[in-house]
Amino acid sequence: MLTGMRSLTFLLAALVMAPPASAQSSLGLAGIEATMGLTASSGTSFATGRLSGDFRITEAHGFQLDLSARDYPGGYLGQIDGHLYLAPTTRSKYGLFASLADVSGREATVAYAGAEGIFALGSDTILQARAGIGYARPGAFDFVAADAQLAHALSDTIAVHVGAQIAEVQEQALDTRPWAAELGLDWHIADGPLFLSAALGATGLAGPDSAPSDTYLRLGLTWRYGGAGGARRPISARPFTAPAPFDPLFRRGLF
Repeated sequence: MLTGMRSLTFLLAALVMAPPASAQSSLGLAGIEATMGLTASSGTSFATGRLSGDFRITEAHGFQLDLSARDYPGGYLGQIDGHLYLAPTTRSKYGLFASLADVSGREATVAYAGAEGIFALGSDTILQARAGIGYARPGAFDFVAADAQLAHALSDTIAVHVGAQIAEVQEQALDTRPWAAELGLDWHIADGPLFLSAALGATGLAGPDSAPSDTYLRLGLTWRYGGAGGARRPISARPFTAPAPFDPLFRRGLF
């Protein structure tokens, strides 16, 4: 199952072994975050991996670059995301994103772009939201999508989150609204760079081309280098999440 993720694993190992000085300056590389996970759903399971780097261009501008992989039953999906953002205060950062995902071994490509932001709603509550438009082939599907996640720190080491996403495709060959919802828990191990996550969620398809909902369990281990850690870490140490508007379709082998 993990064969398609070997390149991502090698990149992670190289970054872990890199000298730490590069992440200490105010400009340049500000942080690295790497996640490996496993998602189980309806008797099947697939591995996921993500490597993210945060680069400060100026004191108030930054660029986040992500490489991710999902080993779906229908084929390995590789994805690259770019996030160009402005952080005018310690309580918010927002900007534009662009994402390109492709399945190995067959024609299946999803391009997606739009606006996103992370905002502090209180001392312990963080909102992340995103919306955009995209194009997928084969089939020449245009779509719109949006997602949001609300995270709340219960202590310095424990946080809970709830998230939801929806997309809309209205084409003759495919008329549906892929959706997903998730409730999860993050445990930050002491003051170290590691935290564990567990989440229970569901995906489905609404509209004319509908499909029943399907529940899943997701487990993950994340390693972070650079910036503050813990459940109450500042927005500057929180990366933008990876967009996955077609995830419900990939899970079912419908795209």
